[in-house]
Amino acid sequence: MIVYGTGSLDVPTNRANISFTVKGFASSIQAAVDTARRKVNDILARLITIGLQDKNFYTSSFNSGDNFEGKAFLSSRRDFRTQIDVYVTVDSLALLEGVVTILANSPVDKLSNISFSLRSDSSVKLEARRLAVANAQEKAALMARQLGVILGKALNVEELLSYSDGDFYFPPRDRGVLKLEMGTISESGGSQQYTAFYGQRSSVRAGVRIVFEIVGSK
Repeated sequence: MIVYGTGSLDVPTNRANISFTVKGFASSIQAAVDTARRKVNDILARLITIGLQDKNFYTSSFNSGDNFEGKAFLSSRRDFRTQIDVYVTVDSLALLEGVVTILANSPVDKLSNISFSLRSDSSVKLEARRLAVANAQEKAALMARQLGVILGKALNVEELLSYSDGDFYFPPRDRGVLKLEMGTISESGGSQQYTAFYGQRSSVRAGVRIVFEIVGSK
């Protein structure tokens, strides 16, 4: 008897990822690099003050050369351009609002959407596997009763994979949305601006194919 089992878990995400871009313009490549690097260093220094660490940042891309975005007329001060893209990982969603506030008030040229993920999903994957096997066993027992047969040992077990890297199947989900709500609340007769950020939930699925031996009938 061949049965298929699936297991899924819906868990809250606990990591946020956001990236930003800064550009530096100058009359030489070196000056443009220095300008962009200074902007990045200032921003990262502010992020560190609210609890982030060096391990939370990495440069995802860097390029420098002639400026084709519009040079200054009768001046060489914008002849060269440097662009630095920085990726920020926020391991505590409690810090997310502070991170966004700092980036929004910094000289960034582009701020990406926020994506959410799990810091560590190994234990979640193991639990999804356990649920998939249990589901297959339940199906096999039900069908055996229905058909009046007796099952023996499992002859073959195969984990169902969907990608070439052999990782678990993650159902398509929106990973690039930041829910941002703006409004005012009254406090002591006045009003106060507030921003609310909400994380997402991540679905983790596993699947197995099990071949059971049929040893007799009832």
